[in-house]
Amino acid sequence: MKKNNLQIVILAGGTGTRLWPLSRKAIPKQFQPLVGKQTLFQLAVSRAKKIVKAENIFVATNQQFVSLVQKQASIIPARNILAEPAFRDTATCLGYAATVLEARNPGGVMSVLYADHLIADETELKRKILAAAEVATTGKLAIIEIESEFPSTQFGWVEVGKSLGKFRGEEVLQFKSFHEKPDLPKAKKFHAAKNFFWNTGLYVWKTDVLLSKFQAHLPATFTHLRKIAANLKSKSVIAREYSACEKISIDYGIMEKVNPNEVAILPAKLGWSDVGNFASLKDELSKPLENLVENEIFALDATGNFVKTKTKKFIALLGVKDIIVVDSGDALLVCDKSKAGEVKKVVQYLESKGKLL
Repeated sequence: MKKNNLQIVILAGGTGTRLWPLSRKAIPKQFQPLVGKQTLFQLAVSRAKKIVKAENIFVATNQQFVSLVQKQASIIPARNILAEPAFRDTATCLGYAATVLEARNPGGVMSVLYADHLIADETELKRKILAAAEVATTGKLAIIEIESEFPSTQFGWVEVGKSLGKFRGEEVLQFKSFHEKPDLPKAKKFHAAKNFFWNTGLYVWKTDVLLSKFQAHLPATFTHLRKIAANLKSKSVIAREYSACEKISIDYGIMEKVNPNEVAILPAKLGWSDVGNFASLKDELSKPLENLVENEIFALDATGNFVKTKTKKFIALLGVKDIIVVDSGDALLVCDKSKAGEVKKVVQYLESKGKLL
């Protein structure tokens, strides 16, 4: 693989509705310092810098967040910020990114990272991405997947088959099938098996190969992407054609339709978390039975709680377990930790009432 053939695309366009009321449409979770002093997006950029030069880092984000990207990561060249004119989910987003990268670097390799993921072992990530890039040069769609840590019902899973050998010393496995978020009995079965992994969406592929899959499986979207490719300097054409693309995820639109023999899996132990909701954020920052509270606290028969307030008010917890309380000043969330994945329903309710978020 050529030295400058690898490019990293950081996806930073989500709205993070399951972390409301901290995550808002104007400043979603990836642009907030939820873990430490740096924002999740800044952590992702730092991660990418350890693998490629800044000139080979791209950020795909909605056009309303471009100024946030520029403010938080000034090292990213302005031409590498891919402004999405509409929300069209990950298939269109990645198709557009592949279109731009293919025009600039034909036949190049594109690695996908996410602005809202946490990865503890960045050395392992670099090894896996470089190995996956070698796999991608053979024409396969490579995915870096995570060895499960518990029987999660919140993640999708992948099933793998035989070994395809080693690339740059890293084992590569044959992909068999995707499995949507399972119920608990099935999740326990997957976790106990050695041929199931958490599906991360950490893809690595050649841009021309990915675009060929759009042509085969999302032909209408591919037609719009071709028009964008022919008019990359026209914001109006990009806006019109991008907005006309189908709104669908890359998993449903492409990955679940391709021949399994075209996909390769690289298992990894990354210390990975997608910070998808307050439960995962709490688990990332503290032990299960600990109360995660920034302020002065008095706790009696209270364990596993997460409390975050905009002010430094005194917190008292009495006889409560696994409760999430988030006070953003203009909104208050109180929920059981087991319901953290349903917080987005609050956002949907507010949107239905036409209320600002």
